Amino acid sequence: GRGIAIGGFASSQAGTVAEISVNTKTGKITVNTLYGAQVAGLSVAPSMIENQISGNLIMGTSRALVEEVVFNKTNVTSLDWVTYPLLRFADHPNVQYQVVQRTDLQPTGSGEPPQASVAAAIGNAFFDATGVRLLEAPLTPARVRATLKAAGVA
Repeated sequence: GRGIAIGGFASSQAGTVAEISVNTKTGKITVNTLYGAQVAGLSVAPSMIENQISGNLIMGTSRALVEEVVFNKTNVTSLDWVTYPLLRFADHPNVQYQVVQRTDLQPTGSGEPPQASVAAAIGNAFFDATGVRLLEAPLTPARVRATLKAAGVA
């Protein structure tokens, strides 16, 4: 499926297109490719903004698919890199990015703007692929299977 989302942060605008595949039996969402673009006004160092876009697309994927703070009745139980899941290198998407140079605008923020639209783009791509909306992140296999089952899809 494909999904599109746009967002803004730090007076910048960013957009993301996600191409995903969904294994309806296991519930695993694979983000194959993310396309990201950002308008940050006059870009003095576009290659540095490209690096920011790339990293934020991957970080946004990790947050959307696997990152979750877990609690028991009294404490946080995800206290380290073993118990707090992160996207692994083998699972990160191919990323394509573009800085939209706007010499007519003042420079604006760069860093997090591309991350703002990643989860929405993945969620919209999931809807495109399955016809079902996921309403809680992270989009773990267990949540995907439960949501598809409740919708009568799997």
